[in-house]
Amino acid sequence: MIVIARTRITSRLRVCRIAVLYGLVAALSGCALSPLATRTAAFSTAASAAIQQTTNAYQLVNQTYADAEMASLVATYDTTGFDPSKIQPFIPDKDLQVRTQVLNGLNQYATLLAEVSGNQPITDLETQATAAGNTLVKLQQTDFSAFKISPTQQNLAVTAVAAIGAVLIERERARALPGILDKMNKPIQDICAILESDIGTVDQPGLANELHLDYDSQIAAQQKFIRDNASTMTADRKRTEIQALPKLVLAQRQSDQALAATAKSLTALAAAHAALTATKTQKDAPAFKLKLSELVQNAQAINTFYSSLSAK
Repeated sequence: MIVIARTRITSRLRVCRIAVLYGLVAALSGCALSPLATRTAAFSTAASAAIQQTTNAYQLVNQTYADAEMASLVATYDTTGFDPSKIQPFIPDKDLQVRTQVLNGLNQYATLLAEVSGNQPITDLETQATAAGNTLVKLQQTDFSAFKISPTQQNLAVTAVAAIGAVLIERERARALPGILDKMNKPIQDICAILESDIGTVDQPGLANELHLDYDSQIAAQQKFIRDNASTMTADRKRTEIQALPKLVLAQRQSDQALAATAKSLTALAAAHAALTATKTQKDAPAFKLKLSELVQNAQAINTFYSSLSAK
């Protein structure tokens, strides 16, 4: 019986809507904080959720691909046999590690903002932030060679992550908050754009396109298996194999939507940081609140896709 590829999303991939909203309410209601510090703390909470979802996206790609490979090997066993060398991750471990390091650096930056805004005390997270910073400043262009980006973007990525790494190592305090936002806005814009480009779309080069094509191949393999073996199948067996096709199409569609939402979330993250930076001298910041709301909504949308995929 054909093994149907399905994405197994663990509970750690889920973002709790209530927890995110409570965190934002707590940050926005801190009367002891300055308006900028209050907004910064709110951004930190939302950004951490969005960054975690982007990390989850890469895990989704790898797990979905592994499931597809397993199903394909089962479907073609009678004609090609079993070749263990064909079982390879979609994103090799080394390249997945670089993406994870970049995202961890972004998350540590969000944590730093919460600390310098006065919303959180210095804790042992300082050691983690310094370690993340040291990792980022050591990344070279070759580390980004497997990203779905151009050589120019690879250079830009090195510059951006080095800037993020430096601010994590320096651990500047609250009095430097406006300066940190100014200094970091371009690196944040650049690295979000690079990660978004790396994901791409179904119709453009990137991880989303490659994953979509992998599903196409799996669907084609299932169709061929049915055609080649239909004459020897029982009616029940044939029905089971045919039922696999719409399940694969649905899984492909959900994966497409999840990665599209992830790319959109990166755009929202960059926009929210830019809006936050622009409010340094503002008492009220309606434009920032709008961008913050969009960032939260995007993180929640990704979680919805993960939940639907994990239920399959």
